[in-house]
Amino acid sequence: MTHEPVRVGVVDDHVVVARGLAADLTPAETGIAVVAVARTVPELVDRLADAAVDVVLLDLQLDDGSRPAVNVEVLRAAGAEVVLFSAYEEAQLVMEAVRAGAAGYVNKHREIADVAQAVREVAAGGEAVSPEMLRALASAVRERPQLSGQQESVLIRYTSTDAKLPTVARHLGMQPETLKTHLRRIKVKYAELGRPAHTRLDLYKRAVEDGYVPPAAG
Repeated sequence: MTHEPVRVGVVDDHVVVARGLAADLTPAETGIAVVAVARTVPELVDRLADAAVDVVLLDLQLDDGSRPAVNVEVLRAAGAEVVLFSAYEEAQLVMEAVRAGAAGYVNKHREIADVAQAVREVAAGGEAVSPEMLRALASAVRERPQLSGQQESVLIRYTSTDAKLPTVARHLGMQPETLKTHLRRIKVKYAELGRPAHTRLDLYKRAVEDGYVPPAAG
């Protein structure tokens, strides 16, 4: 009995990655046919009128600034299952995307056979729960500190740059001592949750874990 291949769409803003993935997944023995490739979710959705897909491999973070959870919701509404495909395990973003309906997560460093297997599992109505996905979800359930809007702004600005503290304070429109006070209070809140952040690097790691800032590329 001949089975129809799983129709797959790929959303990735790195064209070389997307095209390479499409070429690797397309051979007949994988049971998969990549029928649409796009840089953004809206672009892919526009193409679904001509090429319906069963599963979409969705890059977790796209250059258009869209939220993964929103992208998952849009793709699900268009009738596609979603497998997240990323080089990073950004816990909070993965958690949000799974809550929005993503059925799996595969790290870009995995072999193409693993990616194909995840696609087939999701197309068959299952889930593709990888070790990376489990780690991300376990990390995301850690309690986040209750930061004020001002404290969130301070954490994001301070951990997103290598600029010296007075420069960061000037960009935030406050005095250096005021910035130091906010940072002390943020560190105390993290320490109270058993997630100490003594240094700037520690704060950056906490900010990445909690989805305030993206991880550094590379």
